Amino acid sequence: MTVRVKFKYWQATVVGAAACALVIGTPMIPVASAAPASVVTPSATAVGNTYGGVTSQGFPVFVDMNATRRLVVREVAAVVLKCTSGGRFTIPDRFTRLAVTKGGRFHVVYGPFTQRNDDGTTTDIQGRMTGALNDSKTRIVGTWRMIATYHDAAGAVTDSCDTGLLTWSAKQ
Repeated sequence: MTVRVKFKYWQATVVGAAACALVIGTPMIPVASAAPASVVTPSATAVGNTYGGVTSQGFPVFVDMNATRRLVVREVAAVVLKCTSGGRFTIPDRFTRLAVTKGGRFHVVYGPFTQRNDDGTTTDIQGRMTGALNDSKTRIVGTWRMIATYHDAAGAVTDSCDTGLLTWSAKQ
């Protein structure tokens, strides 16, 4: 069985954007400059609001938070779904504008929502994600899960794909 999942343009580029964000967000090797001796450089980099890490499947995850760390501006991860038919595929999952509690926790539960395919079949997609900042606000840990259930034109289930419960962690 061929697994088909429709993607919008932004979904197809999320994994690439996540990889770029991780590469661009990492410190560069210092290079000697021709700056005059009177120029003062900071002794340490400023604490940012972007966290990067990996899921328990080994794929990238990143989290951008606002300055007060009370809102997740966006969170993106690549996840692998394993299907009962034996197939597997990797897709991005993305969340935006998630409220963060005073205790540093956030979560989202979505679906199931139904995607109608051109051939008359449907796909039900659902999932959940949790996250929690540590006390020093330098690390986030959480869980992630996504499930896709495929139905034929008559409504019978033809395949089910699931990430299983993933763990993830990200740090500044």
